[in-house]
Amino acid sequence: MMPRLRGVVIPGAIAVLLVASIAVAQASLTLRGTIESVASPALVVKARDGTTMNVRLADDVRVYALRQAALADVKPDGHVALTARRQMGGEINLVAVEVYIFPDQPVRKSDTAVNHSIVGRGNEVLSYIEGSVSSNANQTLVIKNLDGDTTITVPANLRVVALVPATAADIKPGQYFLVPNATPTSLGTLASTIIVGGDRVDFAM
Repeated sequence: MMPRLRGVVIPGAIAVLLVASIAVAQASLTLRGTIESVASPALVVKARDGTTMNVRLADDVRVYALRQAALADVKPDGHVALTARRQMGGEINLVAVEVYIFPDQPVRKSDTAVNHSIVGRGNEVLSYIEGSVSSNANQTLVIKNLDGDTTITVPANLRVVALVPATAADIKPGQYFLVPNATPTSLGTLASTIIVGGDRVDFAM
């Protein structure tokens, strides 16, 4: 389901990439910004460009919230996405930048994900790696996907975030949000999947 995207700016882009794995419909428009008001199923939001617009939640909307996590929360056979930079020398030459933990039952099978490159801050080329966890030990992750096993060193102070299932009641004014598959309609922009910040964890906008 997820295409091989290149030349994308993170950290917002990593969220777009990873939620593509849990969104039912193919993304027609990516919308992100802040929640201005909530009258479920109707939202008023302010997009990143400052435009105020109406968003309507689909009847079967999928809601996910970001939660602060730790490396210990990354379990064997779990599904994760991460960005990593290369370091020179040594057998292990990938160092994680961010780690996102997927919900327990993602729609797409873990072993269908592949590795590719995206552009980070300062035009730094980073590796985007998604797949199932083969091993988590001694500050090192081994991720398995169609490209095989990839070993990544994890710094002690790394940001680890989990996407957890939530409900429309968890959507509050002032939150950052991301809608990866927004669809324009006569009643406003329709959202079938929405991710909101939570527990002091928000998207870097």
